[in-house]
This record gives sequence, structure tokens and C-alpha cells, in this order.
Amino acid sequence: MNTVAIVGSGPAGLGAALRLKELGIDSTVFEEHEQVGIPEHCSGLISKKGVEELGLHLSDSVLNEITGAKIYSPNQTCISVKRKETVAYVVDRKKFDQSLLRRARLLNIHVATDTKLIDVRNNTLFVQAERRGELRKAEIIVGADGANSVVRHLIGLKTQKEDFVHTIQANVSGEFDKKNVEIHLGDYAKGFFGWVIPLSEEKAKIGIGTMLGENVQEAFKEFVSKRLPQTKVTRYDSALIPYGPPLQNIVKGNMAIVGDAAFQTKATTGGGVIFGMKSANVLAETIADTLKKKATLKDYEKRMDSLNRELKIHWKIRKYANSLSAKETDELFAKLKHKGIEDFLEKEANMDEPGKFIGKLLSNPAYWTMLGTGIKFFQS
Repeated sequence: MNTVAIVGSGPAGLGAALRLKELGIDSTVFEEHEQVGIPEHCSGLISKKGVEELGLHLSDSVLNEITGAKIYSPNQTCISVKRKETVAYVVDRKKFDQSLLRRARLLNIHVATDTKLIDVRNNTLFVQAERRGELRKAEIIVGADGANSVVRHLIGLKTQKEDFVHTIQANVSGEFDKKNVEIHLGDYAKGFFGWVIPLSEEKAKIGIGTMLGENVQEAFKEFVSKRLPQTKVTRYDSALIPYGPPLQNIVKGNMAIVGDAAFQTKATTGGGVIFGMKSANVLAETIADTLKKKATLKDYEKRMDSLNRELKIHWKIRKYANSLSAKETDELFAKLKHKGIEDFLEKEANMDEPGKFIGKLLSNPAYWTMLGTGIKFFQS
């Protein structure tokens, strides 16, 4: 009998296991793949502020440091946000995840790889371990098993194809601005965007996301041909990103979900490492209090209120952006640029917590009267 069984060894799963250990509670982590961190489905762009708040040690996983961003409208009007200091890190997700794994194993947290969850009945987990059916026992079961979460399905939460973005990301060679990420909006990226995340002046990760059901391979080809024709693609991967507000009713009986499984991802960018690990801390602390009879597992949902508020703002921003036509987006970019939005974002922008600056933006008539931005944002 395990006290806690955690399904999934990504940052949310391992983060929950590490926080539980700090609180004196043992857990076992089950990972369906043979190696932690493989396959790699993430751009690896994480905020410096989030890293500091979580007390993460990135060690040798940092590939580059980012100081700004260039955001392009469909007609290539550019809003540039620059800082003098580092605002984000590009990390090697395999090395990042495996550094969490090393920390876990140093603390005697058991991580069972090549072990896939099949079903849960009460305290019994049915798993396939090294191609054999086996049983495990646990008092509490945590689903940190990503976009295609089995535990989410077992809890009874249903999703639709509209709830996901299909992405392709490639490693490429070319010429890049090492300090700035790029965001490209256009009809080729329906519901999302294309991106360039530099690793150096010669290498980058480029990718695109589209609503599930669109032909993402054709969208990727169009994006590259229109915006990055001189790059050479060396390798690419495809993945799903949860797309929507954070899920409700994420606890049922002795099961709870966290991270991508619970849609605790930024709908603006698809990033989920920082929010997933923060949410994992909330869940771990709730589990500890539950085992000590100071709380119930359902309290996890209430304790997520502050994080969920920020995630819902990310979703409102995404819905508003998606409501605009290409022409409206171009016009908005031109007007925002004329009104000095770049200086505002340089001083106020926060890539994880838009709630801390969006109020200042929308309270300024110079911005929200344009195209009814403020009204449409709050109605979305």
C-alpha cells in the first residue's frame, strides 16, 4: 500500500512528490515511458520569476536566457517588448525533468518507469508494468498524466476536440536574435500562433499551434515558407496542449488531477511548467492536511482559487484574441503601437500573471476604447 500514487513524472508529478516528501509523506510515481523527460513535447520557455518563486535549480538544463519578445500581427506590424535583465530561460526539458528525477531519487522517492495506468477501482490501481498486468494499492491517487490524462477520464471529466491545440515544433538552423522570442499571428495558425524560441544566434526551436482538426503539418509548412524561409528544419515533434480555462471538479473520491491534466496551463501561450508545479504544491499540501485530518481532498479545489484567477485571465485574453479577424488584429496592433503599448509592457508585463497588469491596461481609455477592447475582454 502506497500512501500516495502519482501518475506521470513531468514537472507537476515530480513536483508533487518532492513537496509531499518535504511534508513527511511518501509517494510512488508511475511513468508510462521508459525514460523520464522523453518524448519532449515542450518549448522549454519558463519565466525567471516563476523559477525563483519555486526555488528551482536549473543546473545544466539552461540553453539560453531571454530578455524580450517580438509579437507580429498578420501584416507583420511588430510590438516589441524589451528588458535589460533576463525575464525567461529556455531549458532542455529532458535535462530539466531528469534533474527533478535525481532530486526525487536522492530523497528515496520511488519512480517506476515503463508503468502505465490502465484503471482505478477504489484503492487499487491496475497497471501495465514492463508489459505485464499488475496491481498497486494507494490511499490517494494523483493524475499528473498530461493532456491525454487517464485519471481525468476516470474522474468523469469529458473533453472535446475544441479543448486542445495541436502543435508541431522543430529544431532549426538559421540566423536568430538570441535574446528575443518571436510570436507570429496569422491565418495559418488558427486559434493560436507560430513561435521562434532562440537557442543561440544559429539555432532555434520554431513551432506552430492550431485548433485540433486543422491540418497542422500544412500550417507548419505555410508558417515556415512565409516567415522563416531561410531556416533548415532538422527534427520536429507533435503534441497536444490543453486549451481552455482551468477545469472544475478536479477531485473525485480519492483521486485528483494536476498540471496539464487539469488544464492548469496558460491559454495565451500553452506554457504549463510553472503553473503545473505551483498547483502541485497546492495539491501536495492539501493531501498532507487531509492525511492529518485537517482538511479533505476537495479543499484542493478551493485552495486553487488564486492560481485559477490568473489562468482564467489567460483564457479571457486568448478568447479575445481569437475573436478578432486578421484585419482587426492588424488595426489593433497599429493603434496600440501608436499609443505607446511597448513602453507600458516593458514596465508592467508579467508573462505568468497578467492579472497584475491587465487592470492597469484596461483602466486607461487610451487603450480600451480602441475597437471596444475593454468591453469585449470582460464579456468574453
